[in-house]
Parts: sequence; structure tokens; C-alpha cells
Amino acid sequence: MPSNTPKPSSHSVVIKSVDRARIEQAVEQYIARLRSEHPQIERVIWFGSWVNGLPSPGSDVDLCLIVSATDKPPRERVADFLPVGFPVGIDLFVYTREEFARLQEVHPGWHASIIAGREL
Repeated sequence: MPSNTPKPSSHSVVIKSVDRARIEQAVEQYIARLRSEHPQIERVIWFGSWVNGLPSPGSDVDLCLIVSATDKPPRERVADFLPVGFPVGIDLFVYTREEFARLQEVHPGWHASIIAGREL
């Protein structure tokens, strides 16, 4: 006969605090390094929960990089810009100037989410 007694959980929960100042400093340092190493970057927009909402433990940093030109397809561009040792997860979206302009027509909601962020 099965028991109605709950089994002890084998999963553990780790709660980490959100250190906004540390993340902002990491983003600023990362962007400064990116701009010095990649002169083709014209704009950087930080968007998502760290800028427009309330980040929670585990929230990643969302950055949109707008570059003057690239010969790489969209899926291959991100690897050129990824940081090493960033304190939280990071999502990068790399668009050329023309692609970002078209984004407003093709995916207006996504474009609005990005431009609601903070230009760095």
C-alpha cells in the first residue's frame, strides 16, 4: 500500500541575492572593453529586467549590439563578443544598423523591448 507521507526532497534550493551595483559595474567594464576591441560597434542597448524591471536571482543581462557592418550571419556573430567570467548569464543580440532598422517593421514588439532599454 502506498504511503501518503511526502518523501523528502532530494533537490536543494540555492537563493542568491541580486547585487545590482556589481552587475552594473560588470556591464560598464564589459562595454568599455568591447568598444575598445570592436570599433564597428555603433550602439549598445542594455534592456530587460535589469533595466526595466526587477531582476531576480538568476536574471541574465540582455544586451543589443548594433554594428556598422559584418560579414558573418546573425547566429555566428555573438561568439565574437561574448565575455569571459561575467558574473551572471548574458544574452547578446548583434544586429547591423540596417537589420536593426528593419526590426521595427518585422518584429515591432521585440524592437520596442530593446529600445525601452538604456543606451550605453
